[in-house]
This record gives sequence, structure tokens and C-alpha cells, in this order.
Amino acid sequence: MLTDQHIAEALSRAYVRAIAGRAGLNLAIREYDYGVDGSFDEVAVRQNRRVESGFSLSFQLKASTQWQLDSTHVIYDLEVKTYNDLILRRSMRAAIPCILILLALPPDPTQWLICEESELRLQGTCYWEYLGGNLSENRQSVRIRIARSQRLNPESLLTLIENVKTGDWS
Repeated sequence: MLTDQHIAEALSRAYVRAIAGRAGLNLAIREYDYGVDGSFDEVAVRQNRRVESGFSLSFQLKASTQWQLDSTHVIYDLEVKTYNDLILRRSMRAAIPCILILLALPPDPTQWLICEESELRLQGTCYWEYLGGNLSENRQSVRIRIARSQRLNPESLLTLIENVKTGDWS
């Protein structure tokens, strides 16, 4: 049997796969993790053919039960190596943007996925953040705060792709 960590990772991949599919984006999950777990690619119609447009958004995916909510944010302690990787990536202006996606799961693993005759329900929500700022000198983790309004859903994902196209990340 898989560890809870691997099950959470599998569910986070299923979550982004479902969101990308509903948004009409092509999804690529990396075989090897070098600071990027995957990418979303826009599909355009050219001369009655569907082709990737060339606009892509990379992501680093995390799944955890160790998070907190306040009235406006989800609070999560991100490994400092991952934090610094994302900060460095953002500092390179020509690089494809790479967002952090956090699947905030309930503490009880038996509640992560509900399978019923009429529906399959993944409990928990993904939030996204495009980290910016300075590198951290912390040893273990960096506490980040993601606005609760930054839930990953098909609409927000399409807005993020538009941000890639315009370069507007304000």
C-alpha cells in the first residue's frame, strides 16, 4: 500500500488533471522532478487543427494536511529549497512562469476521496501562488500566506494563462 504522502501526491495530480481538462488546457506531468512538477499548455485552433499555442504555465505541486486558514489566507510552511527554487525562477524574466499549487487536504486520510454511486468527490482545495520576493536563509521552511481567493479552478487557471500571455502578474 502507498504511503499517505504518495496517496496525497496522486490525488493532487488528479485534481490538477481534472481542472486542466475542464479548462481545455493540455497538461504535462514531468517524469522527473527538478523543481517543476508539470505544465499547463494552451491549445489553439489554427486552420481547423488544434495545436499548442506556445503559452505555457509551469507548476510545483504540493499536497498537505499541515496548513491553517485565517479569514483571508491559507497558511503553509513550504520547504525552503522549494521556496528558493520558485523565487529564483521568477527572477529570470524570460523563463516560463512557475506557480506553486497547494492541495490543502483534510487531516483524516479517510476523508480525502469519497466514492459514491453518483459522484466521485475529492475533499480539499488547491490554491495557487506566484511567489516573489527575496531568497530565504531559513534552514527548514518558509511560512507563506496564499490568499483564499486564489483557488485553482478552471476559470482561475484560464486567467493565469492570460497572465502568461500578457506578462501581467500584478
